[in-house]
Amino acid sequence: MAFQNMVNMQLMMFLLVAVGFFVRKKGIIGEIARKELVNFCLYITLPFNIFHSFRMDWDFGMLKAFMEVLLLSAGYNVVSIIISYLCYHKTASQRQKPLRYGTIVSNGGFLGNPVIEGIYGMDGLFYASVFMLPVRIVMWSIGTSCFMKGSQENLVKKVLTHPCIAAIYLGLAAMILRIPFPVFLENTITGISSCNTPLSMMLIGMMLAEMNPKGLIDRTMVFYTAVRLGVIPAVIFGITFLLPVTPLLRGITVIIAGMPAPVTTALLSAQYDGDESYATGMIFVTTVLSLFTLPAWCFLLGVS
Repeated sequence: MAFQNMVNMQLMMFLLVAVGFFVRKKGIIGEIARKELVNFCLYITLPFNIFHSFRMDWDFGMLKAFMEVLLLSAGYNVVSIIISYLCYHKTASQRQKPLRYGTIVSNGGFLGNPVIEGIYGMDGLFYASVFMLPVRIVMWSIGTSCFMKGSQENLVKKVLTHPCIAAIYLGLAAMILRIPFPVFLENTITGISSCNTPLSMMLIGMMLAEMNPKGLIDRTMVFYTAVRLGVIPAVIFGITFLLPVTPLLRGITVIIAGMPAPVTTALLSAQYDGDESYATGMIFVTTVLSLFTLPAWCFLLGVS
């Protein structure tokens, strides 16, 4: 079941990429329109998607379980940040940006949740959603800072005022205060949020149509893929083995740590002068190879 869920999600992603590749190759969408769609995704659909992810039932009686999951998530973030800053020092600046970002952040939000639901059911999905709260904060703060230049003061201002960070503030407030929304507003948020995945994946296809595949698979790409799919989950696997955590929480942590590069790697590269083609290649290569590495991690965790 777990393997089937992963395959179905990844095949859907590849089909959406293929649609984007087709419309860009045929000139249905040109380069200028594609760049404008990147802005639309980063400033509209993605913030709505982040806000929507916080629309979960909250009960203060669940605080103890929440804290345990949040501590595991914080530990995972610390490990990934340290690894990202130990690597890629000799890499060119334009490629260093997506490489560091793609090491700090995995595709746990999109690909991880349905896979975890398939393995552990609704309990697993609930804890995975909680686990992703610190991940999203790191993603849109330390992660985004990998792409932004400027003084420390200006950098902090840019990060804190980014629409995706604002979506986290608002989402957390709405979740903790349990603010009810009228049906029409809830449906609007859900509808715009649901546009994010297909739009993001089709944008990846458009970027693939524009890129030159020559020189894509180099030593750095091989090294990055090994770090993203092997080293980080292995470190997390080892740490959680030594901690008194349940198999459920251990499994969630390792699986999210072993996810491929997120779609936002390419979107942010396009927006903030990173190597957009290389970032697109990172997503493509790690997603394909995760078809083999994720089942291997499930096997080591004792699930199938």
